[in-house]
Amino acid sequence: MLGLIIFGTRGVTYGSEGGQFFCPDCAAKQQYLHRKVRRFFTLYFIPVIPLDLLGEYVECQRCTSTYKLSILDFDPQKAADAEEAEFQKAVRRVLVLMMLADGVIEDSEIEAIQTILGKLEDREVTRKEIETEISRAQQESSNIETYCRGMAGFLNDSGREMVVKAAILVAGADGNFDDKEREALASIANALNMSRSHFSGIITDMTRDQPPAAPAGPPN
Repeated sequence: MLGLIIFGTRGVTYGSEGGQFFCPDCAAKQQYLHRKVRRFFTLYFIPVIPLDLLGEYVECQRCTSTYKLSILDFDPQKAADAEEAEFQKAVRRVLVLMMLADGVIEDSEIEAIQTILGKLEDREVTRKEIETEISRAQQESSNIETYCRGMAGFLNDSGREMVVKAAILVAGADGNFDDKEREALASIANALNMSRSHFSGIITDMTRDQPPAAPAGPPN
């Protein structure tokens, strides 16, 4: 009498190679294992013949979270530097658009932008850099409110406040707020989801000793 032969296939997870990586869930460097899942032909439920590779992943040995292999190339410092550079680029464009709001480019406004960006980027920002940004903004016909809406998603409250304060400094660098500048400031605050009371408070604090009328706030 012939015996019953039991065969089939099943996935087998294996892998002991590993090292260190930055685990997003742990927010720190941890040990990992490089895991592979391969289909095997089984005989009497025993894996015998390796077949196709079903997948690979990285497993954190502390929190057991799993990630795609691309996580091994993630550098948190590079990511932070890139995010900071993107923020600085966005602030630069907003300040230039603020300066262009009244249609007049004043030396005092360019100097104000140089000073603000110099402190933000911790370096000397040249007039030529600002002039290059002005040219780009004019060519692209950027809308200040639309541009700021694109920033809102990666700014916290202090970041939003910093952008508005910097814009106010540029607007007031020539000693006067005109209607177009007031409208531009209100558009920035509105696009950054800043409340009327918050915006008004900033305006009050920064123009307390200045004679020009305070810019109107964004709608609630």
